[in-house]
Amino acid sequence: MHNWLLELWAAPAALGFALLFNVPPRALWLCAGLAVLGHAARKWVVFLQGDIVFATLAAAILIGLIAEWWSTRRNEPAIIYAISAAIPMVPGTYMYKSVQALLGIASLPATETGQALLVTAGVSGVKAVMIVLALAFGIAAPLLLWPKRNST
Repeated sequence: MHNWLLELWAAPAALGFALLFNVPPRALWLCAGLAVLGHAARKWVVFLQGDIVFATLAAAILIGLIAEWWSTRRNEPAIIYAISAAIPMVPGTYMYKSVQALLGIASLPATETGQALLVTAGVSGVKAVMIVLALAFGIAAPLLLWPKRNST
């Protein structure tokens, strides 16, 4: 399978979470499209030698901007598009590696130090936290940069 076709797998994940969160049916196609676009943007930044955290931030900002723009056209909250589209970029692999390394430390005999496992757990855990923060700040960026003004 071609590498770019793998990005299409973000759509079913986003649709599953959109249905779980009771997103209106008319908005499902945009949730799926934003997920694929966000995944592709992140992969493109990584391809250009970018860090995974920076790539995730750039993709989340793109998702947040498009969701905010579309929500003003549809008079709906942008969050219904953005959250479902960003969930497929949650760093499950890094979280898994971190927990697996911590469990490996717990099962070591008393004579071994486990320094390599501790480093793996730390690096993977920090990277996972930074990716989650990048997702949160990226999605919130349009609201932080251009807050809506009340017309009353």
